[in-house]
Amino acid sequence: LKRSPDAMWKAFVSAALNEKKLPAWIRIIFRTRQIVETCFQPWAYVARTGCEDCYELLERLHKYHFELPVDLAVMQQLTNKLVSESTEYGTIGKNFLRDQCLIMGTDPFRLREVRFDASMCMASNEQTKDDNSIQVTCVDGSSKFLYFGTTHGNIVRLELHEEDHAEVRDVLQLPTKSAAVQLVAASAVECLIVVSASKMFYVDMNSLQVLSAGTSSNVVCIALNSDPVTEDPFALQIALATSNRMILACERSGKNSYVRQRINTEENVIAICYSRYCICYATQCEYFVYSITGNATLSLFPYQLESTKPLIVNIDTVRFPEEFLVSGMQGLAVFASSDGVSSRPPLVWGSDRVVSTVYHSPYIFALNSTSLIVFMCNEASEVHRMTVIEGTLLSNINGRIFLCVKDQIFMIDEVSWFDRAETLLAQNSVERALKLAEQSVLSASYDEEEILKMNRLKQKAALIYFRDEVFEECSDLAISCEMDPRELMFHYAHFEFPIPPFQVSDFNVDTVGEVDTTSAKHLDFLEEHLLRVRDLHWSKPYKQDLDTALVCLLSRRGNFLEENSVPQLLCSLDECKRWMCDRDRVPFYVSLALECGNVQDAFGTCRQLLNEGRLGANLHRLCLKNFSKITDPKTVLDSLEFLLQVGAASTVRSLENLSIEVDPVEVVKHLEPYRDQLIFYLERMKPLQMASLDTKLASLYVEEIVQLSQSMENDQKEIAKNYRTRLRHLLFESCNLDNEKVAHDMKRWPQFTVESVLLEGKTQASEECLERLLNDYHDYDAAELYCLHMNAKNKRLFRILLKSYLKVVKTQPEFKSRVVKMLQSINEPGDELEIISEFPDDWPLQAFSSFAAKALSTYTYRLHCDKFKTAALSMAMRHLTCELEGSTSAKIEIDDHTRCAACGTAIGSEEVALYPHSETLVHRSCTKYSHLCPKTNTIA
Repeated sequence: LKRSPDAMWKAFVSAALNEKKLPAWIRIIFRTRQIVETCFQPWAYVARTGCEDCYELLERLHKYHFELPVDLAVMQQLTNKLVSESTEYGTIGKNFLRDQCLIMGTDPFRLREVRFDASMCMASNEQTKDDNSIQVTCVDGSSKFLYFGTTHGNIVRLELHEEDHAEVRDVLQLPTKSAAVQLVAASAVECLIVVSASKMFYVDMNSLQVLSAGTSSNVVCIALNSDPVTEDPFALQIALATSNRMILACERSGKNSYVRQRINTEENVIAICYSRYCICYATQCEYFVYSITGNATLSLFPYQLESTKPLIVNIDTVRFPEEFLVSGMQGLAVFASSDGVSSRPPLVWGSDRVVSTVYHSPYIFALNSTSLIVFMCNEASEVHRMTVIEGTLLSNINGRIFLCVKDQIFMIDEVSWFDRAETLLAQNSVERALKLAEQSVLSASYDEEEILKMNRLKQKAALIYFRDEVFEECSDLAISCEMDPRELMFHYAHFEFPIPPFQVSDFNVDTVGEVDTTSAKHLDFLEEHLLRVRDLHWSKPYKQDLDTALVCLLSRRGNFLEENSVPQLLCSLDECKRWMCDRDRVPFYVSLALECGNVQDAFGTCRQLLNEGRLGANLHRLCLKNFSKITDPKTVLDSLEFLLQVGAASTVRSLENLSIEVDPVEVVKHLEPYRDQLIFYLERMKPLQMASLDTKLASLYVEEIVQLSQSMENDQKEIAKNYRTRLRHLLFESCNLDNEKVAHDMKRWPQFTVESVLLEGKTQASEECLERLLNDYHDYDAAELYCLHMNAKNKRLFRILLKSYLKVVKTQPEFKSRVVKMLQSINEPGDELEIISEFPDDWPLQAFSSFAAKALSTYTYRLHCDKFKTAALSMAMRHLTCELEGSTSAKIEIDDHTRCAACGTAIGSEEVALYPHSETLVHRSCTKYSHLCPKTNTIA
């Protein structure tokens, strides 16, 4: 180590690369922490040689599955250095270093060196210049200070800092100038109990001054009662093992000490432990347990000193307060108490000789020549093993475990499962991290705090999956830990979601880094994830932000939002409108507003688009599809104004689906420029029987017929004929038609003479009008229509029309079919037999079979009605008779005191009448009129 770093490293690597010597080098050099760290930290040689030798060395180490005894930070630094160099050499070397970092980062326990200046650990009066090295022989302390003894008989006080270093505060040279064999800190009385050269010293913890020294010079070992039972909290109960085969149970209170009990042993005691009323000790070949209260010694089991170092540690559990763990034969550690060997299964320490052990619930730490092993006490199972070379002793100081390796002191830190899992995440071992978290939470019986930690870990894991584009796992994991989706939305800054700013987790940016989320797969993932999350109960506080972002994502897919594709939308429409207008996605906003129920704003936006010339056919169809959602008549009229400009026919037909009533007169005003659609609308409004609308429709018919009649095209003539038929029907069907205005409009044109006759005969149902239609104008269609509507007022009209038709048939045989059709259409002529008798005898029966069947059905119906009337009358008569019989059959007693209700005299023997449904009697002679009450002279 005195050579230069470059030369040292080169010689180190050259020797290690010798295949035959490598195993020996591993055991000797690579397990020496100081050498390894000294070689790794400068990096000078590694950087200049291109790492070739280093890679080859690491390949050999990987072959032997070797674990380097260096700090995780050092290992990660070396990994980064080598990976950044040329990749021509050493893939195995890279993998080895990564494995080392992974193993060290996920260990449940980690060594942390307590760094101090060893040169200051010599007393000021020492003059040893040849050997200025120290070796720690014993250690104990308090929460703030650490005390250790050395081979030179020094007692050193270190002040512990939060960092990894400690400050040497005081050094005491014991009078014996011999190695400190044992050191026990009694913090309650601020005193150290030190054994050196078979003598016991009491040393002040603050000043490191010897308070007193024992008179005895045959002390082998001591034990402080770890769970004393005493009324004085400042009393020390100590067990001293002497070299004359005796144990002294002493008590020290203040400056006074006295022996409470003397215990004789068969041989000298070399290890001892004291708890409550029980002392466990070991002689040269056997373990014993002594009960102070029972004054009885119990042999446990023998052992061989050559292969087993006697170790005793108190397992201070609530269930077993006086239980000890002792090292036994064949690599076992046995539990024992004052009752003897415990029924608990022993710990399997292994074949290597254990040199020190301590207990800190729930773990037992065992140190052998090569390893530090950690066991779970209650389960008797090994949970961790780490490489420790030349370790000498372990100590439990206020729950902190310290490890001494010659002149070095390490603190054994338990790494929480959360920190280990985070390390796994840092190494991209997400599945292992999640498995570790689940097992840890399960072992903690699902403690709420542990569950919160696991959720935080899951959030990190979800972000890692997002970074690595493992989207399905990312979504599942984010939902399971109820991660705020805005943590993911944060990385889509380019999309500029119109939502309020929010604070992401402290680990978000560091975990994900910079990710390009502009790709379609990233956008699709976020869209699908928001669709999954938005309806979950835990996302309600920020559902509006989620839906706002979701519709912005959906807007990139097409022009419109599909109906019911996102139920119960709760987005911010104002923000969405501004966002979509800036990106020319206004049609999508219209569909969004319609889906959210803001119909007024949707149609208002469409009006703006029409003014800008951007209202297309697709958007027009969407508006008509949602036209029925409008609940305000004014909005209907305003929307109708601009919708007609895009598609008048479809717009008018959509009016039929309105769920509210709109003033038809106002609608007609908007339809004035569109005559065909106005006619269509007015025809639909005929059931309303509004005079203005029906009159308007009749006038439109007249105007259209006049205009079309001027055309010579057949299709135009056919349309005009159709309008004329509708006009004739309107004249009869409308009850509120303004006849004078319609008649005036028709008289202006000569082609409406027949219609004028129909309008004139509408109110009279005169036979003269029918004769004019038949004889003057020969318009049989008009005549039939007139009879159809006026037959109810004048039954003779049909007979007149039929006689006229039968005359025409004689000269025009083709007219026969018209007669048959008329017979089929007529209903209830009233004189069917007379009509049938007027037909010529040469007409086949099937010509008027339909009329005959209808006449028969009518006759049968009338007969049935007559029978029904007769039956009903008969039943009523029977019912009345029964009532009368019931009234007359009532028994009435008449005596001398019974009087007439009309005249008030006695009834006597005269004829009497009885009031219906009562017992009131009157003289028959008192009833002047049968329909008047004889008492009140009014209608009964």
